[in-house]
Amino acid sequence: MLYVYGGVPTDPAKRAEIEEAARVFEAACLEEEGCVTYSLSWSIAEPGFLRLLEVWEPSEAHAVHTQQPHVLEWTSFIASASTAPPTFTKYVVDVVS
Repeated sequence: MLYVYGGVPTDPAKRAEIEEAARVFEAACLEEEGCVTYSLSWSIAEPGFLRLLEVWEPSEAHAVHTQQPHVLEWTSFIASASTAPPTFTKYVVDVVS
């Protein structure tokens, strides 16, 4: 199982636009084969920081995900709304129970 955690600092003035696009993007990701969860949320401690948590099973499904048209569109959109590059960490996890 693959976990991806991270986020991106965004322009607070674009919050409403980001939220609208994020709803559509998140829903499309959740429909993908192998997507266990896909969650975008705002940080309380860092206003404007959009957090990401995604879980994939099998892990290889994530590679397919990264090439989907909605992901490429989102990547371009969020780059235009961010104030710095995103940071992500991938974790491969063995599920024990």
